[in-house]
Parts: sequence; C-alpha cells; structure tokens
Amino acid sequence: MLSFLSLSVRFNISFGPLIKNLLTFLDSIQEDLIFPLFVYEDEHAYKQSLNSGYMNNSKVFSKNLITRFEELAQLKISNLLLFGIPTKRDSLGSESFNKNGVIQRTIQTIRETFDKKFNILSDVCVCQYNTSGHCGITSGFQVAANQPMNEMMIENDKTLNILGKISLSLCESGTDFIAPSSMMDGQVLYLSNLMEKSGFKKVKIMSYSAKHNSCLYSPFRNYNYHKNSFLDKSSYQSNFNNLRESMREILYDIREGSDWVMIKPSLWYMDILSIAKNLIEVPLVVQNVSGEYALLKGGSKLDKIDQREWIIHYFKSLRRAGADKIISYLVLDLFVESEGSPKSFI
Repeated sequence: MLSFLSLSVRFNISFGPLIKNLLTFLDSIQEDLIFPLFVYEDEHAYKQSLNSGYMNNSKVFSKNLITRFEELAQLKISNLLLFGIPTKRDSLGSESFNKNGVIQRTIQTIRETFDKKFNILSDVCVCQYNTSGHCGITSGFQVAANQPMNEMMIENDKTLNILGKISLSLCESGTDFIAPSSMMDGQVLYLSNLMEKSGFKKVKIMSYSAKHNSCLYSPFRNYNYHKNSFLDKSSYQSNFNNLRESMREILYDIREGSDWVMIKPSLWYMDILSIAKNLIEVPLVVQNVSGEYALLKGGSKLDKIDQREWIIHYFKSLRRAGADKIISYLVLDLFVESEGSPKSFI
C-alpha cells in the first residue's frame, strides 16, 4: 500500500497575477452577490424605520433613488432585489400592482437613468401592501389582539391572480427577474404561463422555493414591519423540521418553470443547501436574513471583531455548501470600507 509520504508530488506555490486575481474571494464572488433594497414611498415612514438601527443601508426614500444608485454603482454592486414600502394599504394590497406604484416607478427610474447597469430582481408579494401582513389574500378573522391568526385563511387562488397582476406591472416597468415570495401553491406555474402569454418570455423567475417559517425573520418584523402583532405564516411557509418538504418545494418550482430557486434563511439551513445542490442544475440562491444579520452585528457590540473577515468566512461557507448566488444585507459591509467608498454608507 502506498503511503502519502511515498508519493512524489510537486506543489507549485508560485502564483502569477492572473491566478492571484482568480483566488481573490471578493473579485470572484461580487457578481454573485445580490443586495436587497427597501424603497419607502413615505418620507416619515422611512425616517421612523431608521430609528431601529437595523439594516438602514438597505433602505432608501423614493425621492433619493438616483443618489443611492449612483453610490451602489460606484461600489460595483449591480444585482438588486427590490421591495416596496407603500404609503397606502388595503385588504387586497392593490398598490402592489399599481403601474405607478413605488417599485414600478423605481424600476422605471433605474432604466431611464442607468439603462441596463443594474440587474433588477423584483419581489412579488402582498405582505407589505395589505392590511393583514400576510403573504396572501385572507378570509376569516383574528380571535383576539396579539393572538395567532389561526382562524384566518389564506385564499391561494385569489392570491395567484393578484401575484399575476403584480408580475405584469413589474415586467412592463422593466424588471429582469420577478421573485415570487408568497409561497402559494402553483405560483411559479401560474406566473410562468402568464408571462409567456403576455410576451415577457425574457423575464426570468427567481422563486422563493424553500422559504422556511423561521424566528430568524423577527428583527425585520419587529423594527421594520407595519404590523406589530404576531403573524403565524406556518400554513404556507416551509416547515424547518421537514427536509423532504423543502426538497419537494424546490423540485416543484423547477418543474413549473423557475429559472433560479432560493432557500431562506441561510445560516442554519446549509444542510438543505448542500443536499439541494446535489439534486438540481439550475442556479441555487440563498438569502441571509435579518436575524442572521443581527447575530453578527450583535456579536460585534459584545466583542471587537473584524466584521469584514467574519462576513467573508460566512459567505465562503455558503458557497462551499452549494450557493451560486447570495442575497444579503451584509453586501455593503464588504465593500464600503474600500478606498473611495461613498460617505453616506459609513
């Protein structure tokens, strides 16, 4: 039997400039990072949200869009996942498909000012636009204040109709991707067929395939959500205890026409990420959520750490587990420290 020491192996540890560049992590991953951005239509709501101190770099007032996008372009951050925070809300979330809605205008502004400099992914959901805070059209009632809405039913098919209207309005505005996040049954198939019939074959779909019901969303909901009462979304989000359910949702979405699939959250779900990577061929996206962001930021307050190094290790582990693309509030933290970064981000 040959031992390792008996093998004659030459290790070349002299790297030229090209190889060194390829081994530079930030250079290799930058085009695969996606920055989530929340666009506020109301200035008072925007300023109030900043009081939380959480994810403030991921928020922008709608009238400050061009300045913010110029800063992102300077940092070479080109992939954006857009969410809208409207001034008005109703039971259907009708502002979500308003052709002059906050995200529709944002996309139009980006295209008019920056053309194709940014790759735009647009969230397709109603939770920030309706009065219930749920990801679908609701029926029924809440038993009492501050109690789980377990008497409230989600109307799946009615929600699909609304998601279709949202998607068409976003496509007409110029989005590159729609990102259905409502976790409604059959949403990808419904939207894929609708977009094909409507002449938007080139617009791609990134589905929130395995969006798990998780406590890791709580910092965002506590500080930035318009509903402060408890929201039970377990009836339509994936069960974090059930690996098979997560895999089934991912495979269904691919079969229904999704171009990219996503797993959310990331840190405690790398086992699912790794298994999915071995099963599928389409790009696999993972989202780093507000609770994971808060863990790192909270740790930095307790002890002096090199946040940039921690983030790089975190992102490397996600890539090693199988992530092709990473959505994260931490994207800016990687790049704002570089020379010449916009001062508004520091």
